[in-house]
Amino acid sequence: MSEQVSIVLVGIGGYGNTYVSALLQSEDKSWRLAGVVDPLASKAPNYAALQELKLPFYATMEEFYAENSADLAVIASPIQFHCAQTCAALEHGSNVLCEKPISAVIQEVEQMIAARDRANRFVAIGYQWSFHPVTQALKADVLAGLFGRPIRLRTMALWPRTDKYYGRNNWAGALQSPKGDWILDSPVNNACAHYLHNMLYVIGSAVDRSAAPATIQAELYRANPITNYDTAALRVMTTCGAEILFYTTHAVSRSLGPEYIFEFEKGTVTYEYKTRIVRATFRDGSSKEYGCPDSHYTTKLWDAIAACRGERQIVCGLEASMMHTLCVNGAQDSVPAVKEFPASWVYKAGVPGSQVRVMPGLAEQMLAAYKAGKLTSEVQEQSWSQLGDVVPLRNYHHFPSR
Repeated sequence: MSEQVSIVLVGIGGYGNTYVSALLQSEDKSWRLAGVVDPLASKAPNYAALQELKLPFYATMEEFYAENSADLAVIASPIQFHCAQTCAALEHGSNVLCEKPISAVIQEVEQMIAARDRANRFVAIGYQWSFHPVTQALKADVLAGLFGRPIRLRTMALWPRTDKYYGRNNWAGALQSPKGDWILDSPVNNACAHYLHNMLYVIGSAVDRSAAPATIQAELYRANPITNYDTAALRVMTTCGAEILFYTTHAVSRSLGPEYIFEFEKGTVTYEYKTRIVRATFRDGSSKEYGCPDSHYTTKLWDAIAACRGERQIVCGLEASMMHTLCVNGAQDSVPAVKEFPASWVYKAGVPGSQVRVMPGLAEQMLAAYKAGKLTSEVQEQSWSQLGDVVPLRNYHHFPSR
């Protein structure tokens, strides 16, 4: 492709503003903006700057494609719109960069795969760590056998979120939309989704694949007045025999993580949030430093533009990302009724309008579980503990599965 890659921006508020800012600040001339799709565009931080470019604005994808075309659709809309908007873009000949997660439910992911294959286009999913050179270097060494067989991977990300976070839209923390569409918003499926996906991705069998989950068992809780959960501990057993453990919550007073410990046959890989460096130590006493993966957030955007020009392959697409969706769906099936923390225990921290609901002792218990490689109820059972069922995921094609 010698001409510029034409881009339609779908959703320019929230995380979508990250893409908008990167494009507006770029001096790269290999692309051009073809239009914006966002019914609430006027509320976006860069609305005025986009208006100055004389771009056409539309409320729906159908309106945009009735008058325009685009080589690439960059979709950063709420979760419940990802499937329909991705399929619409593909049907009109656009490649797609869709922000994570792919969608809420696995049956929609399968629809997206079918639409992609019919269109003969690509769909990239915006897990930025997967596109980062640090993660790619680590995955290359895993694929080359430097670490041997993966045994156990665990990640912890305890991130407080305020009532302002949950009140910023009508779907934060929601199980379903008012229309009944699945959303499954949670720290596992939104704010901290990267870190569960990263464990699956690093040990995948190819550059563009993730490890497949065989079973999942979950603990799901909430402190906030939402319809889904704000706290989770997950155990995933993969088809390659590796155990994956994930701990995340929004109901703590201070941030802790992300940090991870990946145990392999021949060595261990760690990432600590204080140093932000990925390091490997091997059984023979040697070590290797990979660097910091927590930068270059828009590499996924530039890779997608380059892929439209035939200059790059997409390393994180639908197949790599759908394993995360399987885990999200299986976790909800593991615990059909989310357990509420005792209301008398939960307290509010911070100033009114920006307060965090905190469950006392939760951070300490999740940290202990992370260090021990166990679920939270296995470390110390509490009166509020609820361990879910083990859910098989090998032939899982529809949520809910029961």
